[in-house]
Amino acid sequence: MQRVAVLGSLFFWNNIKQHFSAFPHVQFIHFPYTVPEQSVELIDEAAAQTDILLFAGSISYHYCIDKIKAKKIQATYISFDELTLSLSLLSIQHNQKVELSKLSIDLPKKDILNQVLIESDIQPPKLHVIDYAWVYDQNEKINHFQIDDYIMFHKELYKAGKTELALTSLHAVYEALKQARVPASYMVERKQTFISTVNRALNAYKNTLLISSQIAVVSIRSRENSTISNKQLWMENLEKVSKMFHARVAQSLQEPYLIFSTRGVIETIDRVYLTSLMRQFEAQFETTFHIGIGFGYSLHEAEKHSSQALFFTTKFDEHSTVLCLVDEESRLHGPLFENNKKIALSNNNQQILKVAEKLKMSAKNLNLIRQFIKLNKNRPFSATELATYINLSRRSAERMINRLVERNYLELSGEEHPYHQGRPRKLYKATNLLEI
Repeated sequence: MQRVAVLGSLFFWNNIKQHFSAFPHVQFIHFPYTVPEQSVELIDEAAAQTDILLFAGSISYHYCIDKIKAKKIQATYISFDELTLSLSLLSIQHNQKVELSKLSIDLPKKDILNQVLIESDIQPPKLHVIDYAWVYDQNEKINHFQIDDYIMFHKELYKAGKTELALTSLHAVYEALKQARVPASYMVERKQTFISTVNRALNAYKNTLLISSQIAVVSIRSRENSTISNKQLWMENLEKVSKMFHARVAQSLQEPYLIFSTRGVIETIDRVYLTSLMRQFEAQFETTFHIGIGFGYSLHEAEKHSSQALFFTTKFDEHSTVLCLVDEESRLHGPLFENNKKIALSNNNQQILKVAEKLKMSAKNLNLIRQFIKLNKNRPFSATELATYINLSRRSAERMINRLVERNYLELSGEEHPYHQGRPRKLYKATNLLEI
């Protein structure tokens, strides 16, 4: 069963819950707000508890757009179209008998209203319209949006006697106008719009799961005229790295060496950490490597793409490790990290350095902890699990955890009781502060 978080007002929730029966295998969970900007405070909890986020409208969605992109959250919102506006105007004309010139209207884009009037062959009278089209421009900051501007737009026109009714696309505006005793109507919320929006979101979510579950094969070969002298040590290192990423190494001492995993796991590996690991192997085994990654829906397909990617690596620089990737559609990507022999820390990583310094911890270990948490989807973990992942003693892992807890980067989540006799193990989870 999929879980869908509904971020919207109580008014919105009450309007759409009658349509939930169309999705018997979906659990809808309400995360209520009174004004759209409050969605920013809800998104973390909503994303942690559900598979898909459904926003009541474009305003709340765009307030959260940075987090949606950064965390790759599956999210959508109820769109506004010409039919929604046409039905709303028809309802007002039939039920309230209010002329178009006596309406004040807010909507996402004025162009929608203009198009409806043109296609209906209606000569537009003087209209009282305000929109928020700039919200869709990613160069603009959503912080400029002020809900009070839209409330006052309708109130002032009504008090001046220029309008008889406000037609609004914003739940918060509708509620405020009702309290101010300004006659108001909310845009018709079509059942079909809701159903089609949820269906598109569910299909996108299933497609994401399908992509993440693709088989990934990593082929590794040392440079020509170069051999790895201590193959046992090399295999031990591959096993250790593979275990960190829930992958499996093919037991063969012949090149190329193969690692089997999934696309979802490969895509969680931190770029800086991977580059550091390659440099470490280069120094330890005194050679550089060809690395080919292949994605596919079957093992045969992934192995074929990995072999193709490995072949392409031979076409590039002979003086450093080269990594290429061929995806499930046989598209070549790479060479990856070609211009990054010395990885420059981005602003985000500069922040990691500052946090690491404050915690008296190496940036490498802090990065590994973040990667461990991301790989395990922030499920509760023990000191022993973390120690195994970053290849340190349990005591060292406990010391790092204690520092993170003291600074509120981690929090105690519960305890795990062993099957046999022994003390229960403390479990920890990351807080929002660890999103650095």
